[in-house]
Parts: sequence; structure tokens; C-alpha cells
Amino acid sequence: MPGRRPMAALVALGTWLVAADASAQRARQGMLSLETARIFYEVVGQGAPIIVIHGGPGLDHSYLQPGLDALAIRNTLIYYDQRGTGRSVAALDSTGINVDAFMSDIDAIRQALGYEQVNLLAHSWGALLGIEYAARHPEAVSGLILMNPIEPGNRFRVQLDQRQAAARTPEDSTELATLRAMEGFTARDPATVSQYYRVMFRQTLRDRARIDELALDLAESTAKNGPEVARLIGTSIGELDWWDRLSTIQTPTLVLHGRYDAIPSAMSQALAAAFPNGRVVVLESGHFPYLEARDALLSAVSSFFVDLSR
Repeated sequence: MPGRRPMAALVALGTWLVAADASAQRARQGMLSLETARIFYEVVGQGAPIIVIHGGPGLDHSYLQPGLDALAIRNTLIYYDQRGTGRSVAALDSTGINVDAFMSDIDAIRQALGYEQVNLLAHSWGALLGIEYAARHPEAVSGLILMNPIEPGNRFRVQLDQRQAAARTPEDSTELATLRAMEGFTARDPATVSQYYRVMFRQTLRDRARIDELALDLAESTAKNGPEVARLIGTSIGELDWWDRLSTIQTPTLVLHGRYDAIPSAMSQALAAAFPNGRVVVLESGHFPYLEARDALLSAVSSFFVDLSR
């Protein structure tokens, strides 16, 4: 387990709150007050630390719970809401929402909680942030887990588009069009936007009927700010073509691929091969393996940590 050091003085920590989750784990919540933002975080479990980077862009961490909490049996999970969504606050402009700021937030969380090194678990779009942080701060990352990552480029775009189109039913298309035409969608009403995401995400599951098990009751700030957060961070990232950068990242990397995800298997295989110390594990799930293949996910992550300790 990485060594701990005194809590960093560069941030002011909010009052710790204590709660109990379904697994009787103690969850500690707090707020980091930074120069340009206030970042909400939650810590659950014990063991080697994992900072969890949620997808989006424009979502918050809530959709990962309670399913991913299963990892807290052996690890300390550190969830947080990215800027502008959930309970995190920042100016919705290019000074508040940009890649450098997102990287600084992850590093501030690591330092504030007293870790010299952490592991990263990044889901979907969040994989881009995990990759970037590992590239910028190799000394601070013990291991990198990319769970159903999006492509860091466009080599597999045609295959992705084809798979997404095949997964979408006529009923899906009709319901999405109906929701987009509703006044509540234009006004970013949380209930309407949440239903839109349910229709979008049920296409990514192995078993579409399980969509209601995914926590998708969006916070008001997430529903309201999501599109602008996505636009701003997309502008900051710019043209995405990171394939040639991956060979410089020596961090041991585990790519978790859902066999029934729209993301092509060939992409995940190529991604793992691009890292000098990468591997891929295929799970019998769609885009959310902690929902559809939890035991296999736990086993893959546990094996990864065993190898890290050798």
C-alpha cells in the first residue's frame, strides 16, 4: 500500500460527514476549496487507494454507486464530482472548465487525502482524464484501470458508429426524439434529462431491462450544466489523437472491456497493447460492468492489485 504523508496545506477541507452505506462501510464526505472551484469528494472502504474518475463529460459520480462500492471491500474508493456537476462548483467558462483544471483537481484530492501514490479507475469518457493524469504525474500513479474506456482518438470511429446504430431500436429513436422535443428537456429539467440518459444508456447494456438498476436521477446542477461542461472540456482537449502518446506511459494498466458494449473489442485490445505494461480483460457485460458482471469485475481488479504488489 502506498505510503501516506501529512495532509496537504494547499487546500481547505470541509467538515467531514459520516454515513453508512449498504455494505456497512463508513463513507466520509468533504469539500475541497480550491482557487477556482469547490470539489466534492466521498471516501469509502479501506485498502489501497483508488481515485474513481467518472464518465461524461457532464455527468457526476452518482451513477457509479452503489454498484462500484463493491470494490470498497479491499480498496479505499475516492469518488468525486468533476467541476460544474453534482456538488462540485466552478465558473462555467474556459478559465473554470479546462483540462489543466481537471488535472489539478485530481492531484489536489490525492494530496489533500495524504497519498504519495494512488491508483486510478476511470470509466468511459473519464479514461481520457485518467490517461492524461498518468502521463503528467507518473510518479503519483501506481496503477491505471480503464473501465469501458472510450477511444483516445478516431481509428475505430466507424466501427463504433455502426455498433451504436445496431443497438438502437426504432422505439429508442422515437422516445429520444419525443424527449428532445419536450419543454422540460430544453429547460434541462432533471427528471426529463434523466429519462433521456436512461434511453441512451439502456442501449449499452447486455440486458436492457436492467436499466432501472442504474442510478440515473441526475442532480439539478448536473442536468443544467452538463452540456456546457461537455462543450468547454471538449474545446480544451481539442482534436483527440492520443494513440502515439500511450507508449510513453509506463504505469501498469488494466483495460476492462464489456463484450456487449458498443465500444469495439478491437479498440480495447489495441488500447491495452499500446501501453508498455497494459493488459485487457473481457467481461460479460455492456458499458456498466459493475451492474452486469460485478463478480468478474472484482476478480479482475483483485488480480491486478496482486500483480502490482509483486
